[in-house]
Amino acid sequence: MTKKALVFIANGSEEIETVTTIDVLRRAEIDVDVVSIEKDGHDAVKCSRNVRVLPDKSLDDAKTNQYDCVVIPGGNDGSKAMAAHAEVGQILTKHYENGKIVAAICAGPRALLSHKIGVNHKHTITCYPGVRKEFTDGEPYRLDTPDHVVCHSKHTEKDTEEKEYHIVTSQGPATTMAFALKLIELLKGKDEATKVKDGLLA
Repeated sequence: MTKKALVFIANGSEEIETVTTIDVLRRAEIDVDVVSIEKDGHDAVKCSRNVRVLPDKSLDDAKTNQYDCVVIPGGNDGSKAMAAHAEVGQILTKHYENGKIVAAICAGPRALLSHKIGVNHKHTITCYPGVRKEFTDGEPYRLDTPDHVVCHSKHTEKDTEEKEYHIVTSQGPATTMAFALKLIELLKGKDEATKVKDGLLA
């Protein structure tokens, strides 16, 4: 079955993190929906360096869909908009609680904090260095060491059946390739991630 991912975009999203993630996931034949959280959800958004990105869908189009992975790119203004958007929080919460991958890069983890994603599971995260001050190490997330550019944190619960909860985070524009390849590894396996990595000469 084809894996599906949602990548949120907003005015002020970081374009390298946005476009590279979309591109690399699609190279692995993952079906990516680029979803705008803006009021005019079918219009192009203006990213942080004035690159314009045209969404595939509006939030209304996508909010009832089920994805295997939901991604929050960075960018100061874009990530703040996502952190403040109630429907973004609802989508993140739904997918996290259903055991899907919730991923955020650069300033994107501030949306995880704002919407309280996985706060009871003591996940370890990373983020852009300048954003680390917005987090208190250990409460509700542990902060990974800066030399780990991508952090995959998994929480496992065993009740009547085992259930896994996943958060993947990364630090910034230059770490986006590693971030996207880790998502491919989790969604489609190491062989597919290696195949895409080799094709990119990464």
